[in-house]
Amino acid sequence: MSKNKLVIILLLVVALIVRVYRLDQLLGFFYDQGRDGKVIWELMHHGKLFLIGPTTGVEGIFLGPFYYYFVAGAYWLGQSNPVWPAVWLAITNVAGIGLIYLIGKQYFNRSTGLLAATFASLSFYLVLAQRWLANPTPLPFFALIAVWSILEVVHGRAKWWSWLSIGLAIGLGLQFEAASATFFLPATALTLLIFRRQINWHWRWVALGGAAFLATLLPQVIFDFRHQHILWQALQNFLVGEKSFRLEVSSRLSFFFEIFVNKFVPDLRIGKLFAVAVAILSVINFKQLKSKAVSVLLIWWLTPVVGLLFYHGNNGYVWDYYFTGVYPAVVILVAWVLVTATKRNWWSKVTVAILAGIFFFQNVPLMRNYLISGVDGPATIALGNQLQAIDWIYQDYEEREFNVDVYVPPVIPHAYDYLLLWQGTNVHSQLQQAEQVPLLYTLYEVDPPHPERLQAWLARQAGIGQVETEASFGGITVQRRHRIEKP
Repeated sequence: MSKNKLVIILLLVVALIVRVYRLDQLLGFFYDQGRDGKVIWELMHHGKLFLIGPTTGVEGIFLGPFYYYFVAGAYWLGQSNPVWPAVWLAITNVAGIGLIYLIGKQYFNRSTGLLAATFASLSFYLVLAQRWLANPTPLPFFALIAVWSILEVVHGRAKWWSWLSIGLAIGLGLQFEAASATFFLPATALTLLIFRRQINWHWRWVALGGAAFLATLLPQVIFDFRHQHILWQALQNFLVGEKSFRLEVSSRLSFFFEIFVNKFVPDLRIGKLFAVAVAILSVINFKQLKSKAVSVLLIWWLTPVVGLLFYHGNNGYVWDYYFTGVYPAVVILVAWVLVTATKRNWWSKVTVAILAGIFFFQNVPLMRNYLISGVDGPATIALGNQLQAIDWIYQDYEEREFNVDVYVPPVIPHAYDYLLLWQGTNVHSQLQQAEQVPLLYTLYEVDPPHPERLQAWLARQAGIGQVETEASFGGITVQRRHRIEKP
């Protein structure tokens, strides 16, 4: 085995370790995770198929169902343990890092591929995002398939499967996350338009890609026809009624700057220096940086950035994860700038070495501290202490019938509904009762933003049951109560 292959294999192993280490303790399992887990439970235990997936941030608009089917096998293999699909998503993202390396190697050089893969593997915020059990998490892998296929097309090396991959990857990407993935379509169209004269147009292959994309929309189309076009009406209201895109530039540039810079340097003060240095190196080495591949990656990156400057829907909210499928392109571009700079003169090499050192010293200690952290902090909520609280109930209940009342800040306790269902079915073989019984457990999380809401809930619980004993696990408290009999 060559030295280069050994290095990239070791890097991918490290990338996997930092994405799966202690997921059984540190996995965030909240509203969305519980909601999705309950849907997949219905699929596995009752054969309930579905045509739509998770909701978007826009009322009435749902993603396609592919995410649910994508993780269902891992839920099944893990006997409904949510750690298994989280590991599966981590593996998917490590495969995406492999694609980053291959794209960098093929369209730039081996050093670019290796540096880009290093950035993607060890970036603290990218690692955190890829430990997230949620529908946007697999998007980088599918976005990279689309990018690689587009690069094949513009370099005149495309085969029929390149066009097929573009259609499928973009269509399935839209089922993971819609905010930025929607812009993959105009980004692809713009790229094909700019490079139209260098592309070998095989219209049957183009039609195949278009048909593949349309096929990914079929579940939502069928659902829409079955339900009086509620998806179409919601989309029309979002685009036309609410005028979600307007010729009014929002003040998001500073936010965009921050979220892209912190993928390399979490401390924004130092990150500004990092960004300025990269920008200067880009200008100095502009002639060496020009290529078709750079243009494709820039279009992929900047199309959603520019588009979202004019976005005013969903109360104006734009989140970091909206660019999940864009970050890989930025990582490759930055790596290419730094590698190119090392070939210029000695001070450029020193500058790159300093920037690389900043990346490591900023990201590795943060990641280490996170991975060894406990779940017993006063405001900590994670899978580890959630399961401790549920296990306390099952150690305490002495095989009696019981109810559980739950308070969580998002109001709807999907997470505990799922965890109690999973633990009660697969581990302890007893579920809470649907009807009221004397033994009542109250489980609640801390709510620092709105402690008055928690106090109001506890006041209501005091009129329902008398506390007999309690235990706390990090930011979670569980109490055994005796239900007060109504006269």
